[in-house]
Amino acid sequence: MSHERLPNLRYDTDAKQFSMSLFSDIPTVDLPLSLEIFADNGKRELTHQDVMTWIRGRICPAGRQNINSILKELDLPEYDEFEILMHTMARCDKDELYLVIG
Repeated sequence: MSHERLPNLRYDTDAKQFSMSLFSDIPTVDLPLSLEIFADNGKRELTHQDVMTWIRGRICPAGRQNINSILKELDLPEYDEFEILMHTMARCDKDELYLVIG
């Protein structure tokens, strides 16, 4: 999947809200499974809650056993989903999707 065909993740810094567009020209089967589920249900514009569900599936959970070690490694003073997402660029072992800023 080329960069121009990737889902478009947005973050409103004032409202501290995410949104995401799964462009209609991207066939559902070309989306990562974690996003394909939304598209299969006819959802191509994801709300903050939808995006948070997706993000929480890509970052370590707050209750993870060694979370303090992970936060220290990321140089974060506390658990912050947005900061963890930015540090990891949303990489996870479920697919090859990651954030591209720009």
